[in-house]
Amino acid sequence: MSNGSLRSRLDEWTRLSRLSFPVPAHAKNLGYCLGGITLLGFAILFATGLILAQFFNPQQELANKSVHYIAEQLTGGRFLRSFHYWTAQAVVLSMVAHILRVFYSGSYKFPRVLTWYFGTALFFTAVMLSYFSGTVIKWDQEGSEALEHFQFVVDLLGPVGTLMGKGLTDSVSMNVRMYSFHVTLAPLLLIGLIVGHFYLIHVFNISPLPRGPHARLDEVPKAELTGTFTEHLFGILRFSLVFYGLVAILAAVVHAPLEAAASAAPTGVKPPWIYWWQYGIENFVGMAGILYSSVVLVLLFLLVPLLDRGPSRDPKDRKGVLVLGAVTFVILLGLTIYAWLSPPQVHSGHSHGQEHSMDAMPGMGETKETPSDGHTHDADAPTGSTKEKDHDLEHEENTH
Repeated sequence: MSNGSLRSRLDEWTRLSRLSFPVPAHAKNLGYCLGGITLLGFAILFATGLILAQFFNPQQELANKSVHYIAEQLTGGRFLRSFHYWTAQAVVLSMVAHILRVFYSGSYKFPRVLTWYFGTALFFTAVMLSYFSGTVIKWDQEGSEALEHFQFVVDLLGPVGTLMGKGLTDSVSMNVRMYSFHVTLAPLLLIGLIVGHFYLIHVFNISPLPRGPHARLDEVPKAELTGTFTEHLFGILRFSLVFYGLVAILAAVVHAPLEAAASAAPTGVKPPWIYWWQYGIENFVGMAGILYSSVVLVLLFLLVPLLDRGPSRDPKDRKGVLVLGAVTFVILLGLTIYAWLSPPQVHSGHSHGQEHSMDAMPGMGETKETPSDGHTHDADAPTGSTKEKDHDLEHEENTH
């Protein structure tokens, strides 16, 4: 069978030729492929996460041990975990780059306002929910203190927060519930938002360039659509192959951080770099700053299409909203750098200094009874020095 007839038969079965609908020629440019690159990153995360889930035990007293098992004993486990970890960082970077491109080019303008809102929901679901729950479930010091922060924030939400926090039930630890969310509800939310986002992109096509003859038009005239969606897909695949190929090399050379199990005493360990800007705010106002800053940032995203309602996408006609975006970016970057340079701090949940004890978190009692120095699979390894036990007892007496 010739290549021509094989291609024809394949098209009869799949109708792949229908993907060759016209799009603007600039759809092949890197800036307009960032959304597709992010989508492939999500696919990698789903695939690697599915494999990792076969060897991970979310029970609070076993979660960290199973992470060490994956990294230290499972064949290929260290690379797989590192690839999952570094891909998560890469996806965040590609999402941020995509948002900056969309914002600069005015691609959120009518009729693509709903597309922008779907993208906003997708970004915050990925960063504030999916990435965060993945941070918690490994149950090292970073994860346990992240859960403490989460519990304080949901407590501020009253009855709604009760459904999300430890107040719902004592029958299941929060770590197991976080894991269930991470592998079920979070992926379902992401998939739904991705489908809606890309459907709207298909309906309204790729937005015109911010400069040029089409800057004030809703879309590029059909007569001037000189590219095809198939070319756009091949552009995404080429860029993704390079991008995630470099991520794979990084994962092989630089292993994902691997910490010991959480201790009962809070240390003020810094969160992942994605949340450093909020960590900086916490240094001034306490853990309540997490909720307030998140609400403010979401509102700013929602206000963008409402503040910039003119037809032009040209940056010179949108100086006001671009200045607002630049100021917001500089503030976030400044808080991030400040948090990076500042020493770790134990944040109080309340502005007047009242401690929000980690001993109150579900499962912390079990963690204190079985401390880990990170070598979790040596049956003869000591469980902790006398000095460490005395310190834990002293901390328990002080907090109770």
